[in-house]
Amino acid sequence: MNNSFEEKCDKLIKQVNNQQNILDVILDKNNQLNIISSSQIQDIANISNSNKKLLHKLETREFEIAIVGLEKAGKSTFANALIENNILPYAPERCTFTSTRLTNGKDKALVEFYTEAEFNNIFLNLLKEIEFPNIDSNTSYKNFNLQDFESYFTQLEAKNPYLYRSHIGKTDEEIKDIIKYRENLVLNGETQEFSGNELNTEDFKSYIKGQKTTDSTDTARPRSVKSLTIESSKLQQLKTAIIYDVPGFDSPTKIHIRQTAERLKQADAIILVTNVGRNPSIQGTSLSVINKNTDADGIPLKDKLFVFGNQLDKANSQQQALSNEKILINDVKKYNIGEEKRVFVGSALKYLNDNGIEADEYREHFPIEAGVTELRAGLIEYYENERFDILSHKIDKNQKLLKSVFEGVLKESINSIQVGFSEDSEKARITRHTYTLIESSIENNLNKLKACLKKEIYEDKFFSDKFRAQISSIEFFKPITESDIEQALINVDDSITQDIPIQKINYTIRKDLHNKFLNEFSILIKNLTNEKTKEIEIRLLRSFTQAITQNDKYLGMDQHIEKKCQEIIDKITNDISHNDDRFNYLIERFSRDIFDILISYPLGSPDRKDKFDKAQQEFFYLDHFYSKEHSSGELVGLVLAQEKKSMAKKLENVVKIIDKAARLTQQHSSLVSTLNELKELSEIFRTYETNISITGINVTEVVKNIKVNDTREDLLFEINMDIESLRDILSVAVIPAINLELAFLNGVDKQIKRLITAKQETGTKYSNMFDQFISDIVPIVKKDEFDNISEQIERHKLRLDLIEQMKSYVSS
Repeated sequence: MNNSFEEKCDKLIKQVNNQQNILDVILDKNNQLNIISSSQIQDIANISNSNKKLLHKLETREFEIAIVGLEKAGKSTFANALIENNILPYAPERCTFTSTRLTNGKDKALVEFYTEAEFNNIFLNLLKEIEFPNIDSNTSYKNFNLQDFESYFTQLEAKNPYLYRSHIGKTDEEIKDIIKYRENLVLNGETQEFSGNELNTEDFKSYIKGQKTTDSTDTARPRSVKSLTIESSKLQQLKTAIIYDVPGFDSPTKIHIRQTAERLKQADAIILVTNVGRNPSIQGTSLSVINKNTDADGIPLKDKLFVFGNQLDKANSQQQALSNEKILINDVKKYNIGEEKRVFVGSALKYLNDNGIEADEYREHFPIEAGVTELRAGLIEYYENERFDILSHKIDKNQKLLKSVFEGVLKESINSIQVGFSEDSEKARITRHTYTLIESSIENNLNKLKACLKKEIYEDKFFSDKFRAQISSIEFFKPITESDIEQALINVDDSITQDIPIQKINYTIRKDLHNKFLNEFSILIKNLTNEKTKEIEIRLLRSFTQAITQNDKYLGMDQHIEKKCQEIIDKITNDISHNDDRFNYLIERFSRDIFDILISYPLGSPDRKDKFDKAQQEFFYLDHFYSKEHSSGELVGLVLAQEKKSMAKKLENVVKIIDKAARLTQQHSSLVSTLNELKELSEIFRTYETNISITGINVTEVVKNIKVNDTREDLLFEINMDIESLRDILSVAVIPAINLELAFLNGVDKQIKRLITAKQETGTKYSNMFDQFISDIVPIVKKDEFDNISEQIERHKLRLDLIEQMKSYVSS
């Protein structure tokens, strides 16, 4: 390579290095600097990757040459001539299934083998090429049934003639060949080295051409090869070249044809080897691949094509040799696949013989030039000029692309880069931003909690259902026993006779029960509400803390923050939070009269009658709730007479209408139309539930026939009946009347509203508390950001520096 070329390379290297320096800084620092979008970074990464490849080519002077040819063109002989070393076996012995990489270096070869998984993936792709059915994870070259395959492929001729014709004699033969020799495959994923004279042994060459058997060639070894690199110390004239001897266009499978096409795209130059002596015309497969494809730079493959017409000596005469050369040149022109100056003819075998390289003996029938030296000179001239210009244009293109990306970054950075960036301004920004997020999150989280509680407490009747479950467990309001009566008798008996003072015992037992049951009822309500309150306090704290930390998965991990949140919640809601006596008024208001009449006063006693007279409106009110599960008036029957029957009466006018309609339907059965109307009227009034009243009950009439109990057995039954009625009325009437759910939710709602209002208002007692809390909590929640402010300031400086570099690059 001449000095002028070296100077041009060095100049380009300097240009690319300058470009790459800023690219490396951007790609390395972008995650910290955060001024370039992900799409722009991807563009920069693509430019960087392209630059590195170009830089490698320039620095190493790497020149990739791909040699491709058709059957019997002498491609291997030509490759040996180009590297000046008789290493590659000659066709038709070769059955290589991967590209052979030829470079300058010590005389050695590295053979890398597939792993079993890699090879099996290739095998599965072959099956997919011919659309073999039922391929799954269990399909493997190891257990594949050859008879199943042959049966399928035979039927394919009729089912899919096009697919059959595309693969007959190619893919099908390769699959069968793999199965035939699968036991001999070398699939260990390792690399084996051959050096010196080992390169001329059959052991090494078997990885290129296979192993001869009695009736065929065992292809297991070459099929096992993933990559093959051969270094030759004799490659002096193309020291920086990397030559790829690729599978031909007539490879047995479409997979290999695609692999060949990809290798040609990556190459700097392509050498198409033809048999100009016997078959000078360029065939269709070659034309198709070369004409239809471009490389990664968008350059048509034909623009980097060289044609070597090999085996010119195989022509019948010198005159025919000249004629064949013209045919080859005319084909290149006719099919527009190259230039005449890149068409060379000769004999690779003659070159090997002329240069004393061991090969088959060359017999000259008429004088010709070997042509290899001329081709090599043409390659060097192409690389130092035309191919160099392509690299140069690519580098210029990358520079323009990079400038375009930088212009976009600079345009967007106008709004994203702060000018007066300082520690105080950054702290204020973090605090303001966090405050805004917290405000929104608190309201959102607490309203979600309120909606959730409304559903599970009010709509689902949480306390009513819980109360009924507790009542049914008989842990509360237990019935009395004979022993209770016996103990009461001992306490009240001051007579020397054997008479038992039943009524006195009745009052004594009831007095104790009254105090006990009132206390139990109060404890039961407190337990229910306190338990739920504790749960809600935890949920409220968690919702609030999640809003503060901006962590949806917060699980109390930071106890310090949680403690601070608890303190502010307590300060703001202390006067309206739950306490043990919160529901005492409601309990007293709706339950005391029931406890008094059922538990304090015996059945049929004047005291029970007087209590009803004094509080009958309360009993009528409770009956309204009780009647939702029972008949109207039944509660009155229970408290006055221990009878579960309605004490209500129908309104007189309604009764008269209903009776009148009934009589008319009986007396005038022949009057059809009148009958139907009267029947309809009768049904309407019979189902008209509002025509019911329990007012104006004559208590004296109700209780006058009640017998006063005078035996211990009757007393036991009476008191326990009243206890059972108490359970029933508390569950069905008193608890719904108290409406614990609504009262409870009202308290929670007040707390939530107070917390939300505190962060919305300004200048109030609670808003001042909240503002102080935010001032204290933000530095804790955002500790990492506050601690990193100095680092952010440093990053800000780096951003500004990088932007200046971009500006400088764009303006250069």
